[in-house]
Amino acid sequence: MQLWRTSADQPNLAVTPFLMASTAAAINFDVEIHAIGASVDLFIKANPKNQQIVTPSNRPLSAFVEDAIRTGVKIKVCSTALRDRQLELGDLVEGVTEVIGMVTMIDLATNSNTTVFTY
Repeated sequence: MQLWRTSADQPNLAVTPFLMASTAAAINFDVEIHAIGASVDLFIKANPKNQQIVTPSNRPLSAFVEDAIRTGVKIKVCSTALRDRQLELGDLVEGVTEVIGMVTMIDLATNSNTTVFTY
């Protein structure tokens, strides 16, 4: 899954890709989330926006991210987005597995056995 427009600014919309990813991983699909641009903010440890309560579930946005990681979803973040925010891998939640560039993202997304969902 590619997170492009997904952000903590719209928590009710931000949960959808995590629900999809968690569900797919739970039924044994290999799932990766590639975070680009503002979506990287969803994985910052100290981001208060990630604690927003999502209705009607009454759970914080961060709980959906944690669910995805717990079910085995691999999280990879864009190197440019990290650089632009002056962040390092250590600033992100445990479970973010890799920092990758656009060339790697494109290579992974165009693999013949890959389906890409973009949010």
